[in-house]
Amino acid sequence: MKKAPGSKAGEAGIECLSTIRKMGDGRMKPIAKLIFISAAILLLISSIAYDLLGKKDGDKQPPAEQNNPDEIIIVPETGSELTIKLYNHWSKKLIEMPIEEYLIGVVAGEMPASFEIEALKAQAVAARTLVVHQLRAYGGKGCSQVKGADVCSSFAHCQEWLPEDRMRKNWGSKFEQNYERIKQAVMETAGEIMTYNNKPIEVLYHSTSNGRTEEASEVFSSSLPYYKSVESIGEEDAPMFEGSVTYTNQEFADIFYSKYKVRLNPDNLKSQIKVNSYTESGRIKEITVGGFKLKGTEFRLLYKLNSTDITFIFNKNSITMKTKGFGHGVGMSQVGADRMAKRGYNYIDILKHYYLGVEINHY
Repeated sequence: MKKAPGSKAGEAGIECLSTIRKMGDGRMKPIAKLIFISAAILLLISSIAYDLLGKKDGDKQPPAEQNNPDEIIIVPETGSELTIKLYNHWSKKLIEMPIEEYLIGVVAGEMPASFEIEALKAQAVAARTLVVHQLRAYGGKGCSQVKGADVCSSFAHCQEWLPEDRMRKNWGSKFEQNYERIKQAVMETAGEIMTYNNKPIEVLYHSTSNGRTEEASEVFSSSLPYYKSVESIGEEDAPMFEGSVTYTNQEFADIFYSKYKVRLNPDNLKSQIKVNSYTESGRIKEITVGGFKLKGTEFRLLYKLNSTDITFIFNKNSITMKTKGFGHGVGMSQVGADRMAKRGYNYIDILKHYYLGVEINHY
């Protein structure tokens, strides 16, 4: 960690000491001794004052001066020296910035600013953990899609990040209010990450659950001990809790053939679709279509469904697939986090509910 610069008073004391050393051919007269002692006291006092005023909360830097008091300037206010290399899809550039400044843009992009502050804090810690896990300094491999980047701004690959101009465009007159709210969530959790066996965890989260989260092994190739299926209640009123997609029978058959080269009879889809198994959370684990077996996650992607909790409705000329939840279902449900916060839980309660056995530590 870099050393913070000294105060002007401290610099003056050092200059005075340097001048004294040049006087008297190395011999120090009584008046010189007095000046020496005074300068030393001045240096000590200035150093103590700087420690008290400029290094609060873990070597915290003083806030940057704002040229326009009516304009919010995004500046990092933590003492963290940890910086990240971000590939900004908006500008098509690789940029470097302090991690806490970066996280303001992530929380702004990943979670509604209207959510409860404890939910926003949980999101900040989850997002911080994700990027720290990817940092090469912590044994990570960085962003696999962009050479030299620790993380990218795409929600489809790493996690979404919004620059200030996008926040202003999205929020309009509520920019100042929303920005300050998200900054509060980031700053009040500054430096905090989730660890398991003293290592940053691999973070996954999703928008809305179907009432339970999904175990990681049901969606991804590996099983992680902190991702088990847990209850996530109170999400029924969320905008994305229920979804529906309808295709004509012929469209459904054509889509399946284009991917798997299996021909379906569009006049009798019901007899050709069979759910073989469900996960603990009630999502489709395996399904057979036209004699071809595939994972529920593969079926969801093929037909662009919100989740793998699917109910089929067979009509005469069409098929409707109704879903519950939005996303892969693993890890923290963002809506579920907000609902927990509304019931009085804090961000640590929320994180430990969705990520089993983790500890909250500083990186």
